[in-house]
Amino acid sequence: MSIRPRAHKKRQMTQRAASAAVGLPLLMLAIWAGPPWFSLLAAAVAGVGALELCHLARRRGRRPAVLVAVVWAVGLVAVGHFVSAGLSASDEHKAVLGVAGVGALALAVALLWDLRAAPRLGDWGATAGAAVLTGGLLAYGPLLRGLDQGQQWLFLVVFVTFMADTTAFLVGRAIGRRPLAPQISPGKTWEGAVGGLLGAVGATVVLTQVLVLDTTMAAVLALGALMGVIGQLGDLAESWFKRAAGTKDSGWILPGHGGVLDRLDSIVFNLALVYYFVEWSTQ
Repeated sequence: MSIRPRAHKKRQMTQRAASAAVGLPLLMLAIWAGPPWFSLLAAAVAGVGALELCHLARRRGRRPAVLVAVVWAVGLVAVGHFVSAGLSASDEHKAVLGVAGVGALALAVALLWDLRAAPRLGDWGATAGAAVLTGGLLAYGPLLRGLDQGQQWLFLVVFVTFMADTTAFLVGRAIGRRPLAPQISPGKTWEGAVGGLLGAVGATVVLTQVLVLDTTMAAVLALGALMGVIGQLGDLAESWFKRAAGTKDSGWILPGHGGVLDRLDSIVFNLALVYYFVEWSTQ
């Protein structure tokens, strides 16, 4: 390796450490503070994430309605916030249908506005997908925060996902030999995936005890394994989006990391998983 690549890699690692030193405490503070601050942070991240997905779609020749996708994603997180605040079942359904209906109408108007170029099916899908994959998944953040012990469960999601990513990277770098998905992410290996799975299980066992979460050991082991698998699948999905768009990073907003999707690709899927796990286990 030449001196220049080494210097670039060192600078990138320094930038990542600096971003984590700012971003992680901000996230922890927002989770601790709860609504509306956590919901506002989730909505902001959803908006930026939708913008990044639209950017990737444009690189593939699509013409998503960017503003509609961003507002739609933020609106979905807002629904999660108000549902967690205690809307009745009928109001909850009206809120979901309202956001879905207004978003679809705005999408139709935006894509049909330019009469010189008829919108393709891919343009509709790119816009709706950008909104749902960011706002739809991040809406589970406020929903989870609103449950009993929601603060603790959110802490668990963040730290277990972080531990799974870290152990997958370290194990893969140390003993990784067999490629996991070479056409999507050449650096990932089966050994690293197993390391990430074990890291997720171990972290879940420890954190459920530290955070005094009300669940059984069998459920904890199952949840840890599922988080390890789902988180890595989310990571691979985001890597596939970037490879299809021919780019290394989803965005530029986080120095050393790229975009918000590069950091949240594992967490957002685990938010939905843990939310439904808590709902199921408390019935």
